[in-house]
Amino acid sequence: MRGSLRLLRVPELGDDDGGRGVAPSPELAPLVGNVLLDRLVGAELRLITAASYGRRDELMARLAAQMRALGARPYVVPEGGSNGLGALGYVHAMAELRRQLDLGLAGGRPFDLVVHACGSGGTAAGVALGARRHGVAAALCAMAVCESAATFEQRIRDIMDEARALDHALGEPASWSVDDSAKGPAYAVASAEQRACIVEVARLSGLVLDPVYTGKAFFGLWRRCASGELRGRRVLFLHTGGLPGLLAQGDELAGVV
Repeated sequence: MRGSLRLLRVPELGDDDGGRGVAPSPELAPLVGNVLLDRLVGAELRLITAASYGRRDELMARLAAQMRALGARPYVVPEGGSNGLGALGYVHAMAELRRQLDLGLAGGRPFDLVVHACGSGGTAAGVALGARRHGVAAALCAMAVCESAATFEQRIRDIMDEARALDHALGEPASWSVDDSAKGPAYAVASAEQRACIVEVARLSGLVLDPVYTGKAFFGLWRRCASGELRGRRVLFLHTGGLPGLLAQGDELAGVV
């Protein structure tokens, strides 16, 4: 298969944001986090400006059209992989969790609540649909790591509609909500309290969280537990990864480790 691989050079995206900035060269991106992983697998990176990020779907569609014109068969992966197809992955994850419950995990009983990080809405859509379909949990709480709860609520509904269009057996979701109280100062920026929480959790349990997604989500869950709000409820925290983000921001933990 390796011998049949072709690399197609396509024209630049033409990242025109009205003169508000020029996208930096990919060679200037530091070799940390996801950039390092991209380089390891030989990905061709194309950076856009912050001002153009709101047009990312348009820009990716344009690049895909350019690649098709050159004979390639591109597939556009949306932000966070969050579309109907991506959400089906978490529907299947809930099916796997159901199998583990049937084998005796956590006493075999469904959870009252699933909590996870929410950065683009796909996880929440898939978990809500899958949790109901497979009897895994009565409700879920998506902890937003950026933007507002209202923004994510609409996005999650749209992704659910896409997922149901692909799998007509999916019905109504489990009860779900978005909590944006622990999103921190900005996307990929954790507060001092959140960074301290990441360190404390690691030292108490060995669970490694990251400052972009899971650390913020767990911090939100931690505060809700401390308030007594979740007393007596069976809660599952869904750890969605994020180690590259933690390693990329190691310097920011210098004061707490």
